[in-house]
Amino acid sequence: MLRPVFLTVLIILVVSSIARAVSISMHDKAQTFATWDSLEPDKWSSIWLIKKHIDSNVNIEVRPTGTPLDGYMTFGVPQAKYRRSGNRSTFEALLKGYQQTDPILLRMGKLITQIETTSWNTANDPFAYTIEQNFRYLQDRFNRFDVPVNCYAHFFDVLYVGLQDALSSDELNQMLVIASRNESCANGVVIAQRRPGDRVKELPIEHLLSEIAQGKKVVFVDTREPTEYAKSHIPGAINIPMRNLNDEVYSKLKQADRVISYCVKDFRGYEVARKMLENGVNRVAVMQPHGLSGWRSVGLPLSSPENTANNIVKEQLYRCAKEQQTCLKSTS
Repeated sequence: MLRPVFLTVLIILVVSSIARAVSISMHDKAQTFATWDSLEPDKWSSIWLIKKHIDSNVNIEVRPTGTPLDGYMTFGVPQAKYRRSGNRSTFEALLKGYQQTDPILLRMGKLITQIETTSWNTANDPFAYTIEQNFRYLQDRFNRFDVPVNCYAHFFDVLYVGLQDALSSDELNQMLVIASRNESCANGVVIAQRRPGDRVKELPIEHLLSEIAQGKKVVFVDTREPTEYAKSHIPGAINIPMRNLNDEVYSKLKQADRVISYCVKDFRGYEVARKMLENGVNRVAVMQPHGLSGWRSVGLPLSSPENTANNIVKEQLYRCAKEQQTCLKSTS
């Protein structure tokens, strides 16, 4: 039979051991950056920035959209200290927060912000246009969703060197073309661990128009900010930024035959769609071509302050759904 003093010491040792294990676990968590998976250049350039220029020793985890990130050092998600806000990208928020003064990184930050805040293919800066074109090609090469993490890292490595060498936009384009086609890009240093999640469907706009023509309930969810939504949106679309998703919203959306989540280029649209999917909205998808830019590129009608008769715009959309051959513009 154990003596009381010995038993007390044993209990203290066990409790101390457990506390130490918990403390170590929390410490490891605190040393890990975490974010949600995304197709955005801002997200992957930010991951590259943290690992290559802020702290090469930290771990970075890329988790499915909507996954709880409690206890981690978060970035690029709602409520994170370092996130996209207004006219500043997550990349630029990290530069400011970690007092990065490298002029090349500052230049990259401005370019990334311009890409994230302008419509697809409309950036005034030829460098921003070049970066986005080649970033898109890299994603298309791997079916958008399966780009190896280290191929993203290689892409931004090359971009940094190109800007450092003061290349022209044409010269930079040549470098990025090679980078986006590099077959061995996945063999580099691991910069992040990606946790797999469910994949969101991509549906051609023609398919969605056919569903509308058949009388199916197709709900378009505009994931942008209210000020962006007010300027123009798909007729009948409802405005739901990611931060406003909740159980009540999911319940209502489950009643639709199809839910299409979109933003300008579908970076945010895809993230919101995946969060819906993870919360039981199984008929959610994104458009092809992508987002409001894709919708506009095929000549479909938009609601705007100049066009206040929303029912008329909806009727125009329905006519387009019934007469696709005469309504849609070719994008080839």
